Amino acid sequence: MGYVLVLLGFLGVFVGLALLIIGLIKKKKMKGGLVLGISAAAFIVGFIMVPTNSTDSTNDSNEKEKVATVAKPKEETAEEKAAREAKETEEKALAEQKANEEAKLKEEQTNKEKEVKMSKQKDYYIKSTQPAIDEWVKTYDQLWNSIWKPTFEAIGNGSRDVYAAYDNMKSLKDGYRTLTLKDSVPVEGLSKEQQKTIKEAMRDLTYAAASRQLAAEKAMKMFDTSDFSPSQMDKIKSDVATSDTQLMKGVIGITKVKQELGLIEEANN
Repeated sequence: MGYVLVLLGFLGVFVGLALLIIGLIKKKKMKGGLVLGISAAAFIVGFIMVPTNSTDSTNDSNEKEKVATVAKPKEETAEEKAAREAKETEEKALAEQKANEEAKLKEEQTNKEKEVKMSKQKDYYIKSTQPAIDEWVKTYDQLWNSIWKPTFEAIGNGSRDVYAAYDNMKSLKDGYRTLTLKDSVPVEGLSKEQQKTIKEAMRDLTYAAASRQLAAEKAMKMFDTSDFSPSQMDKIKSDVATSDTQLMKGVIGITKVKQELGLIEEANN
């Protein structure tokens, strides 16, 4: 707007001067003075309204100073710094305390869940797994104690002939053969690791039964052929020793599971 007024005022001045000159020549009033005055006034007003570089620069400088003033952070006093650090320390301590409490609560919950799970596994073992194992071991021992031992004691003191001894060994062989087929017990309610341990233990037990079955077969041959040579007796003793070793391995595996379930401590108490 300022530039327009300056331009119009500048042109108006020339027009006013021209009218004045023409009026003087013709001796007529051409209103040149009025036009000249208005044009001069418009020129002055327009000139005032035109912004200068200095003003713009000043305004820009002022704006920058304002921005710098706003952007510049307030310098922290020693008291404010101490208060801030104390607050940060307190907040950190509270956060750590909360984290510790949550971790402790989670651990307690986990332990509780483990106890409940262990209790169920323990109850299952007592009601399902242990009776099946006990029945297996009972049969294993009964066959040996009721047939093998009495037979060899009778042969030793001459109270039984080889024919009866042969029949006894045949019964013993069949008994252990049947036992080797009973190679599994209920384990579904136990943990996967416990299931694996019990299954491996039962394989060891059935291996022990198979070794005694072999010992009975060799004893049958011995009575059938009257071959009581030391070498034949060594073969029988080797099978018996192997059965004892495998039985012990199976018992160790079963004992491990019972310890995990807390049954060994209860038995000792």
